[in-house]
Amino acid sequence: MGDFGTLLRIARTAARLTLAEAGQRCGYSAATLSRIERGRQRLTDVTVLRRLAAIFDIPPELFGLTDMNGPAIHQSTAPIDKVRGKATRHEVGEDSVRRREVLGGLAGLVGSTLTVGTPAPASPPDRVVTSLEDVLLGHSPPPTGSIDPGWLRSMLAHAWSDFRACRYARLSARLPQLVSAATASHLMATDGQRPTAAATLARTYHLTTQVLVKLHENGMAWSAMDRARHAAREADDPLLYAETARITAIVLRRTRHGQRAQQTLINAAQALDESTRLRSAQQVAAYGRLLATAAYTAALADRRDTATELLHEADEAGRRGGAGNGFADVDVMLYRIGVARVLNDFGAAVHHARELRPEQLGTVERRARYWEDYALALHGRGAYAESFRALLAAERIAPQEVRYRPWAQHLTVALLSADRRRTLPDLHDFAARIGTAQ
Repeated sequence: MGDFGTLLRIARTAARLTLAEAGQRCGYSAATLSRIERGRQRLTDVTVLRRLAAIFDIPPELFGLTDMNGPAIHQSTAPIDKVRGKATRHEVGEDSVRRREVLGGLAGLVGSTLTVGTPAPASPPDRVVTSLEDVLLGHSPPPTGSIDPGWLRSMLAHAWSDFRACRYARLSARLPQLVSAATASHLMATDGQRPTAAATLARTYHLTTQVLVKLHENGMAWSAMDRARHAAREADDPLLYAETARITAIVLRRTRHGQRAQQTLINAAQALDESTRLRSAQQVAAYGRLLATAAYTAALADRRDTATELLHEADEAGRRGGAGNGFADVDVMLYRIGVARVLNDFGAAVHHARELRPEQLGTVERRARYWEDYALALHGRGAYAESFRALLAAERIAPQEVRYRPWAQHLTVALLSADRRRTLPDLHDFAARIGTAQ
């Protein structure tokens, strides 16, 4: 079956509608439409598919509807391109044609990139996506009244703690309120308070961007990243701006702007060096983190020599930064595993992984990244039993990482396909537990 949820999301985005607005037109709640778009709720009823195709102006053949003379669709809602207070369908004919062209052009793409039997990855509670979308698009106004700075700092610290512990479900309930509060605090700040309020807002958007990247919500991640950049400029903090540049580069490379991402990281490292002379351990650590991220970015572009050189420089910075400042030699080793894996040097990735004890990594989120790269590298070598054991280790320390992240879902499906003789007796139970049973 095709990825109908993706088609619906593209149609809604092309019509510039929120989930709530589009849901009203097709008779679904925003939460239900979100589940459909994200593959959590499957579409199999032909009558429903015909109705959605008509309402969303999606070419019926993309829904596999070849019987174009089927029963008439009784459309009880307005066409999707007739937004309240805007022009009629006739007046916006060009937009309608453009949507059809966009969707029509996706026919081959959708058919070629989706694998039959591969499940849509599970996600944290749908409210994190719908609520953040409302906040970022201004459909959910920020709170009125004063915001206590101490409460806001505490809330941000707890949210970061949830992220580092891979508690995505709890974070999903906390994050939209945090973004709204940080935005309101920044808007209400006096001139003397604005740099501090801007720094808090930037850190809030750093977290928001990283969550959205993990959820593969690249469009919203771009919006959050852009807001982080504006706030960081106002805060005028070199360390904050360096971290903003690093997160910006991650979003850029996720949206196929790898060269721009690489340049952003190198420029940020040079700017941090020139503005601070790397006098403190924190500045050295931030510098090393930028270089390590640049190394991974280079590896994704198959620039092996550049990745190796940047990792060496990051290692030097990590040694100077020390273990107590968020970046050290163990963090460089974690990047070495990832770099080797994306370069398809699975043997080297496994070797680096075995040299590192995951308990050396400071947070659950970092240890989950270790098991991710290790499991994927082992699968690349054909060591399926070991790969599955690494998956189980990831589940033990970060169950929501495995339950909600695409890498674990896809790896599980690949292991199920490879284990035709059922040599991994617990694999099918594991797959059912995380929602990928075939």
